[in-house]
Amino acid sequence: MVLFQFDPVRIFQIYVIQLGMGIVYYLIALLILKRDTKRLNQIFSAFYISSASATVVNVIYAPLTTNPTVLVLHFITFYLFAFAWIFLLIFSLILLKSEKVITTNKQFLLILIYGGLLLILAFIPDGIKIDATTDWKPAWSLLFYLYALILVNIFGIIPTAYFSIKIYKKFEDPLLRKKWAYYFLGVAIYFIVFNSTILSNFLNNPIYRLINSLIGLTLFPTAYLLYYGVGRQIQK
Repeated sequence: MVLFQFDPVRIFQIYVIQLGMGIVYYLIALLILKRDTKRLNQIFSAFYISSASATVVNVIYAPLTTNPTVLVLHFITFYLFAFAWIFLLIFSLILLKSEKVITTNKQFLLILIYGGLLLILAFIPDGIKIDATTDWKPAWSLLFYLYALILVNIFGIIPTAYFSIKIYKKFEDPLLRKKWAYYFLGVAIYFIVFNSTILSNFLNNPIYRLINSLIGLTLFPTAYLLYYGVGRQIQK
């Protein structure tokens, strides 16, 4: 096993921002499940668990310089990061339509379809490059980047935002609207971070990676905004 010596920027990005985010997201998932383990809580906590798990895998592979191990682990990292969106979408659909309409079977079908479409990324030739020429940082091909960008935005981010707005409009209580606005703000920030991160992997530019690291700091308030908006209100 060969280890890579980090530059200060990457140390900050991996071991401060991402690892810290992972810990915070796991803790929030536990808080949600501690309140209740009903389906709505499970779905919402799954978003946090998937996002947190992505950071853990990233921390594991970050110091390695062994191919194809780093390629596989980087793909798993991104897969979990992108996969988290399906849980926010299902969560919004259940709130909007009810659990009777969005049945468990429909939920699993959505997860299966989205997960399968994401898995196609693994079969794009030379989609990810991590070696000495990229300074052992992930560099995506144009095809890999565009597929990931289009898939996650069209099937994950945009529908989640759309249904979140519809839910906001249904609320008549000013307090509920205010709470949901916090949730929607959290979704919007997560959208920015996600798209900035995949752009950073495509550009593989040191300056933009630094900018993206700073943008990544917003993941901490994002975790709270989402939880404050709805997580604390999900009760028995």
